[in-house]
Amino acid sequence: MIHTRGLCRSFGGRLALAPLTTTFERGRVTVLLGPSGCGKSTLLRLLIGLVEPDAGSIEIDGVLLGPATIVALRHRTGYVIQDGGLFPHLTARDNITLLARHLRWEPARIRERLAAVAELARIAPRLLDQYPSTLSGGERQRIGIARALLPDPPLLLCDEPLSALDPITRSGLQDELRNLFAALGKTVLWVTHDLHEAAGLAHDILLMRDGQVVQRGGIADLLARPADPFVTLFVRAQQGRLPGEAAGGPAGAPR
Repeated sequence: MIHTRGLCRSFGGRLALAPLTTTFERGRVTVLLGPSGCGKSTLLRLLIGLVEPDAGSIEIDGVLLGPATIVALRHRTGYVIQDGGLFPHLTARDNITLLARHLRWEPARIRERLAAVAELARIAPRLLDQYPSTLSGGERQRIGIARALLPDPPLLLCDEPLSALDPITRSGLQDELRNLFAALGKTVLWVTHDLHEAAGLAHDILLMRDGQVVQRGGIADLLARPADPFVTLFVRAQQGRLPGEAAGGPAGAPR
């Protein structure tokens, strides 16, 4: 689904992402894991074209990302950020349907798709006419997820979307999203610093540090076959929070 070749980026002379050549497979959930400042969010922003690389290239679904293709590729990519990234002056309904209205979809098509994604994201109909300030954190995040899903994109990029939620809401949404991703079969890149979250969602994990990928594999690889002392340090700092079944990955995940 995604190929990067020699992709790198610096900010103010500081390396945010070292040259990265890799692939992300279609229909799988890949978690970009690591501490703050390790380059995981930078990689996501490069993939959606919010920042330009210093060098290298990105190919998404056979199309090279560039000035001539960026708008079309963005329309085929769902992007979810913390707290939903909602516009405060728009209702939940208008936030979700923003892109569809921009693309001048027929009203009937918008209504039909809105109903479908509201059901997928478990959004109660009464919430659709409310403004973000009147919604809880979990409700805002559901609205953000529904907005990303509305155009039925083959690719979802999720930048720490659950990090601001309380533990109970976060755990519940993790379970729902794991099941949703499995049912929809979309390609998902998910950014987090939380090993527990990665273990519950990922088919594949990229553990990053200082702009570089330290190790790639499943949660079992990180636990049993660390490639670097940093992997052991990172795992030990959070391992007590892992559920007993975490080494197997998400329900239904390929081993």
